Amino acid sequence: MGQPEEKPMLRACSKSDRVLVYAFAHSADIWWRGIENKLHRQEKLKVMRIPSEASQAMAAMAERSMQLQATIQEGSMTLSSHLGSVHFETVVWR
Repeated sequence: MGQPEEKPMLRACSKSDRVLVYAFAHSADIWWRGIENKLHRQEKLKVMRIPSEASQAMAAMAERSMQLQATIQEGSMTLSSHLGSVHFETVVWR
């Protein structure tokens, strides 16, 4: 989650079968444009963008000892708790 640097992502790709990165900050577009060319050979890497509105709504649901339910289907996700739910579609960058 977030905007990791190039070296940890390359290290993860060399040690793992698959690496998923979910970028969610409002500056994620700028981060991805700066790092995309350095990671183009990493076939194990998948990078997805969570819309800023959805990440802000998820932050509002955060609380201590929370219980969440996630439903993922065909590129869309619904995250639910007793406080409500957030539905969004990820944008696949890679």
